[in-house]
Amino acid sequence: MNQSPMFEGRKARRPLGHLCRRLVHAVAAPLLVAAIGVSPAWAIHDDGLFELDGNALSDASVPGDDWSTFYPTVPPGTRATGIIADTVPAVFRGGSKDTDDISNWRYDLGASPPKDDIVHAYAVGYSATAPGTAGDLMVFFGADRKAFSGTASLGFWFFKQQIVRNDATHRFVNAATNAPATHTEGDALVAFEYTNGGAVTGVRVYKWHNNALVLDANVGLAATDKVGVFCDPSDHICGSTNSGQITLPTGETVEAGQFFEGGINISKLVGQDYCFASFMATSRSSDTTNASVKNFLLGNFPVCHMTVTKTCDTSEYQAASDTVLFTVKGAIVNDGGGPLTNLSLVDSPAFNAGTLQYYACDAGGQPGGSPITLPGSLAVGASVCYRGKYTSSTLSKYDEVTASANTGFSTLTATAHTTCTGTAPSSGLSVTKNCDLDLVQQSGQLGVKVNFSGSVTNEGGVTLKNVSVCETHEGASTCNATINVGDMAPGAVVPYSGSYMPSLALNSGGTSTLTEPKNAVFKDLAKATGTLPAILGGTTVTSSSKEATCTLCAP
Repeated sequence: MNQSPMFEGRKARRPLGHLCRRLVHAVAAPLLVAAIGVSPAWAIHDDGLFELDGNALSDASVPGDDWSTFYPTVPPGTRATGIIADTVPAVFRGGSKDTDDISNWRYDLGASPPKDDIVHAYAVGYSATAPGTAGDLMVFFGADRKAFSGTASLGFWFFKQQIVRNDATHRFVNAATNAPATHTEGDALVAFEYTNGGAVTGVRVYKWHNNALVLDANVGLAATDKVGVFCDPSDHICGSTNSGQITLPTGETVEAGQFFEGGINISKLVGQDYCFASFMATSRSSDTTNASVKNFLLGNFPVCHMTVTKTCDTSEYQAASDTVLFTVKGAIVNDGGGPLTNLSLVDSPAFNAGTLQYYACDAGGQPGGSPITLPGSLAVGASVCYRGKYTSSTLSKYDEVTASANTGFSTLTATAHTTCTGTAPSSGLSVTKNCDLDLVQQSGQLGVKVNFSGSVTNEGGVTLKNVSVCETHEGASTCNATINVGDMAPGAVVPYSGSYMPSLALNSGGTSTLTEPKNAVFKDLAKATGTLPAILGGTTVTSSSKEATCTLCAP
């Protein structure tokens, strides 16, 4: 399967396919920046992905993003939401512990003391591609608080399910089911503790396993070649705090120790099962599991993510049924941080049976080559293209496609839509007209009968409804007779004929004459009309008039 072109040719500075949707926050407008991308990476603190340096503003001389990258607007091609303040503060109620299931957690609305009050929280993820870390999930996260004194502890939860607040009950619920939220196997907690001197000496990594929170790693951190950045010897996890006053992207300033940011190679320290859906930053009394948890910010962190695209390819008018056959195409792209399985694709309006086919994507991200079987899974950065057809009873049709995939713990969906418009086929009618005369006995006298004939041709590419021929003679302004032809398919030719006994003869000058029969002229006019089908507006199509002239005596 080909890589989507959106993953090619990017520099390390801009993560490809950032994963971060606008946070759906429950009443309290919790916040974070969440993104997922693909870029080269070797280690956490100097990988060129992100500036882990104890401040929030991007340095043009240093490769990588910083929190200011996502504020106040999100760069094109990313899914970062920006940095949003905690507008409705909330604090954990006493007795709510990390060791408890989420269903037992309680909180109250209101602010914590300044040293425990988190003002902003943020996280961003990247999927590495460099040898040794290819496919690893690198997550950078942080928070800033109103004040800082003494030793500080911050915890960062990563949940597999999308967890939201219910401020009416002061509990947490599963966003997909609205049932009480619960832990999922593999939920992770990263707890840091640091001193007022800025030193980050250790970090504890916990996992929810077999319905209990277990210590997965107790990692010692030491100073690195970057001032203020502390990492483990393997450079899989780091922490940093500001040593002096800094300015946040929002324009606010914070004093030493109020800002913290960290980074972790989730794959190396937690495992490959990292399709997280929610993120929570907490202030704590210590980095241990029995610590009192205080203020928190909660928001979406959809690490696993996919995108589906859709464009109109071709349209073909079906004259036999007065419908349009539209062909659409697009791609399903895994632009998240984990593999996707159980892919499916549905279209509204539904694809015609047997027309949906899948293809490897070519260099331009379009279906290429021969059809293939829909893959059972999509690796990070992989894509699969599709092409399908549907029939529309209107010339223009709004079309929406929905792709679904499984992350192992939840189902992801992505939609794309477009309006396909077909080209109206040509339409037109033409008639031919001939006439001749017979002398017939009428009421004991010799009279003239005009015989007329001709054909009607549908010259367009659409079936015309209720075609008729309007026959006028003797200079009449309205139809003397109407000949019904019926529906006519494109290209159809239908003959017509009739006769009448004229009551008026004309001469070559167009005036009536009865005194010189040899100069008698009979003029006969025909014009065809039909109706376009409803799909083309149901309007009338009219041919040009054709006139036939018959003389009583040959000149």
